[in-house]
Amino acid sequence: MTLRKLIYLVLAASLVFFSACSDSTEPTEEPVDEFALVTTVGDVYFSDYSTANTSISAVYDNLTDGDDSNNPYIIDLRSADDYAAKHIQGAVNISLGSLMDKVDDGTIPDDQAIVTVCYTGQTASVAASVLNLLGYSASNMLFGMCGVTSDPAVVPKSDRWINKVNSSNWYTLDDNDEGDAPEQSLPKLSTGKKSAVDIIKARFVNAWDWNGDGNADWGMGVSALPDDLNNYFIVNYWPAAEYLNPGHIEGAYQYTPKVDLLSDAKLNTLPTDQKIAVYCYTGQTSAQLTAYLRILGYEAYSVTYGVNGFAYDQMTKSKYTEPTGDYSAILE
Repeated sequence: MTLRKLIYLVLAASLVFFSACSDSTEPTEEPVDEFALVTTVGDVYFSDYSTANTSISAVYDNLTDGDDSNNPYIIDLRSADDYAAKHIQGAVNISLGSLMDKVDDGTIPDDQAIVTVCYTGQTASVAASVLNLLGYSASNMLFGMCGVTSDPAVVPKSDRWINKVNSSNWYTLDDNDEGDAPEQSLPKLSTGKKSAVDIIKARFVNAWDWNGDGNADWGMGVSALPDDLNNYFIVNYWPAAEYLNPGHIEGAYQYTPKVDLLSDAKLNTLPTDQKIAVYCYTGQTSAQLTAYLRILGYEAYSVTYGVNGFAYDQMTKSKYTEPTGDYSAILE
């Protein structure tokens, strides 16, 4: 082959190569469906949430069994002053507003069972829900420090449940069946994150109206519901039988726990253009669900104390009772 032919072939090959390069385009990254990613995690937890709650008796037995290796990591979400006055031994004082910071800096262990504690179980339920969605094994201690004792001389503000149920019988439950709510469009999330964990973290930090004291406006008393209940989309979060007997808040739609508010069920019947009030028996399960709905982009509120807080005597199950055991041995 002559030198001239060799040069010609090299030039021709180069032209083909560069032409092919100029016609190619950079691969585009597929957009992430953030809502779908989060519901993939949420469907797993909210179809089961077997770790959602624990009791003071279970915590007491665990801490006094002589085996420190199985002790849970206890997060006390009360004020610093009330924590300092009295708390469960070994508990760490962390505010709800700083929860993500403590996740990110490794303060909260990912290889240990976690128990969240507050005054009544409402705020601790929010924390337990979010931690479980992030992959931790977390449980709300039912009724909070009110489940330890109802004596505020022993534990500050531990009479809150007693005060609430003693003054709660002012609302008459309705027994009309509202049927199923119509289908709605789903929220669109746009945190820019690529994983469910990172999306949940971003939504927890940015989607809540955090107050200066580290709290958020996720909870509401039933008295906050206006006279025109149509201003709220109301979720009755308990089984259908109890929805009809003893009844429900007027206009509320019934959603069965572990079944209905999943991505392949009735999650698409919740409105994105209306405030949502969620209630259960005690406010603790509704607080867990409300935390999840907030992360998904809904403007949801948990009715604190649940039906215990406004129709106690009409309830047929899950009524709050004062603690009867002596758990003072685990307080410090």
